[in-house]
Amino acid sequence: MSIFLSIVTSFPTVFFTVLLCVAVIYWLVSLTGLVDSDALDGDIGGDGAVDFGGLLATLGLQGVPLPLVITLLSLSGWLISYFADLLLGINTLSGWLGGLLSVILLIVSIIGAFIATAVFIRPLRPLFVRAYHKPQDMQLIGALCTIRSGSVGATSGSADVHIDGSHLILQVRSDSPLVRGDKAVLIEYLPEKKAYWVVPEKEFHSG
Repeated sequence: MSIFLSIVTSFPTVFFTVLLCVAVIYWLVSLTGLVDSDALDGDIGGDGAVDFGGLLATLGLQGVPLPLVITLLSLSGWLISYFADLLLGINTLSGWLGGLLSVILLIVSIIGAFIATAVFIRPLRPLFVRAYHKPQDMQLIGALCTIRSGSVGATSGSADVHIDGSHLILQVRSDSPLVRGDKAVLIEYLPEKKAYWVVPEKEFHSG
């Protein structure tokens, strides 16, 4: 047990230990419905903007939710780093040699984590095809949804939609006051925001 704690709390494994702990906390909190995924979706803006989705595609990490990608990267890196350190005994080395080997192990673990994650998510993509399919045919317009996030505004919000036996989590926007648990209707798709404009169910039926 002491060897385990020594490795997971020392460099470079501690880097992945922290990431893995954050990922676990995220999934635990997400079970309560308090996490708004807006910040985890979309592109990185600004001057010389980088298309984050394009970067993920280049690395072979597209097609599944970003939190899942981060979790698998953290877990893969942690496993590679931990067992490599356990077998090679890098944690027991001191001085410049120990530091150099630790840095090399960190780099190898990161590269290995990206490769392993790309392999792991390949069979998972079909499970998320429906959620990631852009509604060009607008089949979801008019569907009833349940607000998932704490609130919905003109810049953030998410909702659950059950259609054809599938559960979708969609990004939604509205200028009407909506909070978690409220019912709303999808009335328009906003391509530039990758979200749907919604109105309260009562407002929709009342015209």
